[in-house]
Amino acid sequence: MGQDLLYEQVGEPILENVLEGFSGTLFAYGQTGSGKSHSIMGPDSDPGIIPQLARQLFEIAERDPRPNPASEMRIQMSFLEIYNEELKDLLDPRPRTKKLYVHQHPKLGVYVPHLTEAATDSVSDCMRLLDFGAKIRATAQTNMNSTSSRSHSVLTLRVAQVFSNGKIRNSSVNLCDLAGSERVKKSGAQGQRMREGASINGSLSVLGQVISKLASGADKKGVHVPYRQSKLTHLLMDALSGNSVTTMLANVSPAQSEADESMGTLRFAESVKKVRTKPQVFELAPEEPAQLMESLNLQIKLLQSALEKERTSAPGRGVARAIDSSQDLMQSLAKRVGTSWGEAVEETQALKVVQQKLLEDMSLSVEEVGQLAGVGAGTPYLLNISDDPSLSGCLLYFLRSDPELTTVGQSGAGSIAPNSIMLRGLGIPAKLCEIRYSPGSKAVVRKVSADAEKGRLVVNGRPLDTGVYVNLQHGDRLIFGWAFCFRLVMGSSDQRTRSDSFDSVSTELLRYSMTSSMGSMSIIRATTQWQAEMQRRGVPDDQAEQVLSIVGEQMVLVEEANALCSEMRDAIPTILHVELDIGLTFSFLHSAWPPTVVVHVLQQPEGRMLAVWPADDFDCRLNGLRDAHREALQQGVGKRWAFRLSCVEWWAGQVKPLREIAAPAASDEESNSEADESFTALVSP
Repeated sequence: MGQDLLYEQVGEPILENVLEGFSGTLFAYGQTGSGKSHSIMGPDSDPGIIPQLARQLFEIAERDPRPNPASEMRIQMSFLEIYNEELKDLLDPRPRTKKLYVHQHPKLGVYVPHLTEAATDSVSDCMRLLDFGAKIRATAQTNMNSTSSRSHSVLTLRVAQVFSNGKIRNSSVNLCDLAGSERVKKSGAQGQRMREGASINGSLSVLGQVISKLASGADKKGVHVPYRQSKLTHLLMDALSGNSVTTMLANVSPAQSEADESMGTLRFAESVKKVRTKPQVFELAPEEPAQLMESLNLQIKLLQSALEKERTSAPGRGVARAIDSSQDLMQSLAKRVGTSWGEAVEETQALKVVQQKLLEDMSLSVEEVGQLAGVGAGTPYLLNISDDPSLSGCLLYFLRSDPELTTVGQSGAGSIAPNSIMLRGLGIPAKLCEIRYSPGSKAVVRKVSADAEKGRLVVNGRPLDTGVYVNLQHGDRLIFGWAFCFRLVMGSSDQRTRSDSFDSVSTELLRYSMTSSMGSMSIIRATTQWQAEMQRRGVPDDQAEQVLSIVGEQMVLVEEANALCSEMRDAIPTILHVELDIGLTFSFLHSAWPPTVVVHVLQQPEGRMLAVWPADDFDCRLNGLRDAHREALQQGVGKRWAFRLSCVEWWAGQVKPLREIAAPAASDEESNSEADESFTALVSP
């Protein structure tokens, strides 16, 4: 099905309902890589539902062809991300004193207080805001695993139609791009509980529970439906059971290897079809907004009076906090209802200045900035590659011409020598590398990071040592740290790069680039030893190659885990390394292939073994470490971070009680007893 046909069958009915006053919701569900982002957003050359719906909506706002058109149509846009049960405002990502939360109002329905709602009067405004939000998501990557593949994004267009008789018809369209559904299956298979900081998206499990209960009619039978158990389902509460016309887009992969995931998605869609909503037109009489504002202002005054009374009588802190929270909520409601359209436009213009300043602080370049700065069409630039197709190509950095250098690092604008490209993440020190470009010749990159353990620069799959020069040419891939992969674009011949040059190859290219083990001496030494051992044991070459491929990928992940631990604490007593389970592999060579690969967790300097993890289990725990590192960057690296990892028996996959790996270790007797048990199980299966 092409994008135009998809919009005709899915997008147009949603828009028609919104114009009639019914709120509409579309959420895309399916495994990672099944085409959710492509269907929702799509490239410039083949736009998805959001761009086409926005274009048609603004065309109607300018020239309404309906028999009884509205005299004025006001459109506001919000864009948020849900990750680890936290809400992030993608239109204004500046630090906040209070976290965003979901609230339900009896008249206004479910909404997020203090979430930015930008006034938009054209499709170009809408797409500019969407592009800004994508840039914020892309720069939020701090390690090898993109958070976008494990987060949900919700774009909301709020439409207010003002008619000549004074009535105001309010509706909204919510477009949700959900995280990959395969995370839920992996969670159930490995017994990981849903918790903040884990790699599995627990909110999708809650969504499944809510859909299951609604499909069985639990809401009509008085049975509790757990909407509030996750931010996602709470936000979609109206869409799932209330005032909304809701559509689910089920995305499946045609690959035979993904048949189980595809069947799971289709079963989920079958359950969704059984859910029934009761949409209603939401119209306000001319006098109702003023009455609602008067009621809200009265509640604010009562809360202020109660708060002052409680403070003078020295109450418990909990009472004062509760009153203060209620007052804050009422004020946000009053602002949402009482802000005039003119005030909303002024606030959006001020927000545009803030957004431009944020992009400049991140050294990001966009087409308009390049034109204003006089950047020529042939100026080379770096364009990001992401495992999320909607984020590929949204980070663009122009290279400076000789004698100026393009520097990459973590230092900010207030430092003595600010970097040309400022990134924040694992493996990016204050100054990582320099790129020298002379017009008419090739560019040259040199790693300048003094700390080789913390700074990571990879060019076309080969890690660079400090001080080494490498010539660059068009199409080369550069990885800065463990999170950011870029493609170098030189010359004016490649015109596809901005939007659709990564559609078919970005995921495969990124996976190859990020996991390439070429050039790492520790990996080369280890694989050489394993190769010699397998030759000695008579393992066929094709099987040996398969083993080395598996181990090579795991070794890169282990190196990342060690780098994470190193950055999270100054002197973490734990290192990780990969070993083949030789005892099991070669005892059952013909019945168990490929061989089991496990990760040993050792405590240094004594080398005491703390745990043995299967590769799949290690992958889950690594995602947790990534999340902990991300929180450390957001909240300040000066704090002491402890991350709890569960110890899993490698042969059965059973979860033992949580053991603090990065926190202070348990007693020596306790540690030694567990280490001995794991080690014995490993060498004597």
